[in-house]
Amino acid sequence: MRYELSPKNTVIVRGPASVILLAGQATVLACRFTPHQVKIIANQKQLPIETESSAELEITLEKSGRMFEVQGSTIPDSWRLAAATAEQLQEGKVVILGPPDVGKSTLCVYLVNKLLQSGQTPCVIDADIGQADMGPPTTIARAVPTEPISSMQELKPDRRFFIGNISPSGVERKLIHGILKLSAEGERQLSIINTDGWVVGPEALRYKVNLLTQLQPDLVLGLAYSNELKPILDSVRFHSMKIAAAKDALERSRVDRRSIRTEAYRRALEGAVTRRVSMEKVQMSFPPGIRGVNRSDRRALSNLIAGILDDEGYLVQIGILISIDDEEIVTYSSPAEAFHKIEVGDVKLSRSGNEIGFLEVPD
Repeated sequence: MRYELSPKNTVIVRGPASVILLAGQATVLACRFTPHQVKIIANQKQLPIETESSAELEITLEKSGRMFEVQGSTIPDSWRLAAATAEQLQEGKVVILGPPDVGKSTLCVYLVNKLLQSGQTPCVIDADIGQADMGPPTTIARAVPTEPISSMQELKPDRRFFIGNISPSGVERKLIHGILKLSAEGERQLSIINTDGWVVGPEALRYKVNLLTQLQPDLVLGLAYSNELKPILDSVRFHSMKIAAAKDALERSRVDRRSIRTEAYRRALEGAVTRRVSMEKVQMSFPPGIRGVNRSDRRALSNLIAGILDDEGYLVQIGILISIDDEEIVTYSSPAEAFHKIEVGDVKLSRSGNEIGFLEVPD
């Protein structure tokens, strides 16, 4: 349908949907909306489209898509201040903290676009292993955007690191190691590091404080509706700013989040077939508690997500471990060239990308 967006207002379109700018001028999170460009909005995602003058849009909503218009901009003033502060850094690390559904990824996109406008080329690290935008769940990724973006999903990673779980709990050390490894790749530019939503409770506090202590960020941006982040920010001495949560942020249930992960797994497994590899040609790494390829452990390993890695330890692609014995490994995965290692995670997947459980270590 054709839609007239009023001057100085914003229309929020929630997917699945698509939008085309027919006439006028509009922006999405400081990214100019090019006339006749098609923006696809995935299920459980949304785009805020705003105009200073007026704009005519063609909006197509799928079955569960919806839209609504709000007065003014949905970008809080504190985001503009955060972007101006980040622009002054030139290099270093900006870490985004916050609970789920406050707009961390949206803020990340806004910062990328503002930094590009200022002539900088930031590095982006997506470290939210449960709701990863730049790669499949259980992984973290790094990308260097060269043009404005409307969504983190538009970024093409140049490095990915396999974690193997959808929650930081139990893999904190590995996750910090991966974030440090990816951030070291862009040490002469400004890195924006988007983190997961685990911020409440003693274990989350220890993890986030340890992460910040090892990263040594130049700026911490804390998004929250109340004081969820106060224990973390009070425990470190880095320059931090309390940032308003996104206006009209999209709230997601556990079912919604699982659905998003399923679609991401399916995209990552596209083209996968059953493959056999000799144990002599590849290194294997198992989760803690698994002693190796002995008979009692083999059933527990079946259907676990597997990271197929290169000789530097970076992820080439994910797959599913079907079976393993003393002679060969059977996976369900896409073709991979020059892989060096297979690392097994904790999440069990079906071939259709559905999560069917987690690793159970034999007694």
